[in-house]
Amino acid sequence: ISVIVSPPRYEAVTGISWGGYTTCLVASLDNRFKAAVPVYGCGFLHEGESVQKKAIDALGPELRQKWVKHYDPSSYLPACRVPMFFVNGNKDIHYPLDSYARSIAAVKADSTIRIKPSMGHSHPAGWRPAEIGLFIDSHCKGAPSLPKLNAPKIQNNRIIVRYQSAIPIKKATLHYTHDDGLQSKRNWKSRPTTIANEEIDAGALPEKTTIWLITATDERGALVSSQPQFQTNN
Repeated sequence: ISVIVSPPRYEAVTGISWGGYTTCLVASLDNRFKAAVPVYGCGFLHEGESVQKKAIDALGPELRQKWVKHYDPSSYLPACRVPMFFVNGNKDIHYPLDSYARSIAAVKADSTIRIKPSMGHSHPAGWRPAEIGLFIDSHCKGAPSLPKLNAPKIQNNRIIVRYQSAIPIKKATLHYTHDDGLQSKRNWKSRPTTIANEEIDAGALPEKTTIWLITATDERGALVSSQPQFQTNN
């Protein structure tokens, strides 16, 4: 976990994997930060498909309840008032999409998301995204912000995503999977969308889709995404 300091107050906090988990805790407990970037880390590890769930369950009912209350970020994220930038892939076994989506939804502060399909889980992969620095600079130095995607909506059987962006969007893509089973094992497909008037039109959702999301890339090459959407009626 790293803290970028500029007296007399903290500026930003970020961390990778368990450091991202810790970033969720720190930013929820200390509102002096201007920005926070948890890379991979999230809460709700006692639910869903995290490989860490087995160890948490092994604590037994009483200790498990105490662990969730005192140590899982899900108990703290609703109090977070620091702007957050969530960075992950779509196949992480430690911080899977279901737990990740619940963590994002729990935060009441302004949140930006970067779920990049096939992003690996490692320190090199975690510190590589240039968007981390761009996000922090936008909150600490007044630099142009990352694009912000609104929640996707289905209108006339088409996926529509409104967005705001200081830098023009050059590309947007629909990513989706038809697979069931472990999220980390599912195969994903992608297709281009159309962009006009600060709106992304991804067309009709492919039949039998189980999970999907939209990514958008601005002219700097900065990528952001929508929150993953889980289909329960297929």
